[in-house]
Amino acid sequence: MNFNLWERTFIEESFIGNQEGFHYIQGDLPILLSAPHSVTQIRNGKEKQGEFLTGPMVMHLQQHLNCHAIFKTKNMMDDANYDPKSTYRDFIKRKVAKHAISFLLDFHIMAPSRPYNIDLGTGRGNNLRHREGPRIVNHIQKILLDHDINQVLIDNIFTAGYPYTVSADVSKSCNIFCLQIEMNWKLLDGASDSIYFEKILKAMELIINYLASMEDQT
Repeated sequence: MNFNLWERTFIEESFIGNQEGFHYIQGDLPILLSAPHSVTQIRNGKEKQGEFLTGPMVMHLQQHLNCHAIFKTKNMMDDANYDPKSTYRDFIKRKVAKHAISFLLDFHIMAPSRPYNIDLGTGRGNNLRHREGPRIVNHIQKILLDHDINQVLIDNIFTAGYPYTVSADVSKSCNIFCLQIEMNWKLLDGASDSIYFEKILKAMELIINYLASMEDQT
């Protein structure tokens, strides 16, 4: 996949047939990948730049591993990770119930000025509705560290604790494990030419396969 080319598609919102403002791809693994900020969004009446590479990342991982995926394709003057009501989150809840999805990973990008690389948001543990939840997050952190991605923190700033984040809302409504993954833009800048971008993708593939192995322990 040409990530830089696909990034342009999200920046320009040039998807075909995106009346709902998001696109869903059905998979076989009981894992859903989400990118609610893959295009520009509106929060409290103000425009916020999209986290454009999260969409191509989710598409790539879905194609390689056949998990479920959902991502925004058009700015509908909303913020699916903030607004009290969200058609994006409501759609996710229906798909979780229909396909017995056990895990959700919600992808985001933080500003390069942040002094760390990844923040794993668990809602201070409230979004990990799995008996092995803390151990799973610790293992995810270890996988990232093992791929030479240092400064991987847990619930540092981006905790996904606000009740209308995708992770918090879906976790509470569906009683499943949800994790927000906030990545520093400096790791992704240049996409296909970034060494760290490739490392993150490989780590995410291992993380998804690991979660699939935990399905019967929910």
